[in-house]
Amino acid sequence: MYVQRNHIQYQKYLSRVGNRVRQERKEQNISQSQLAFEISSTIRQIQRIEKGDINAGITYYIAICEVLDIQFIRLGEILDLPKD
Repeated sequence: MYVQRNHIQYQKYLSRVGNRVRQERKEQNISQSQLAFEISSTIRQIQRIEKGDINAGITYYIAICEVLDIQFIRLGEILDLPKD
């Protein structure tokens, strides 16, 4: 049960981060193909990140933040992670 509950929570986090990536990209009038090119990825990968379908890994998220000129911490602000 613990694993299922955490998996659902992680999916929510990925979705929130993906939405933030999409929002920042659109505000800067950057296409998915342009972002993909800038981080040496594919359009499909960007689509999956923005949908929250995958955890692309920290290096991808850092590269995205560099292209969008936002701080990495800002991308994660919306997560509201539980305090231990």
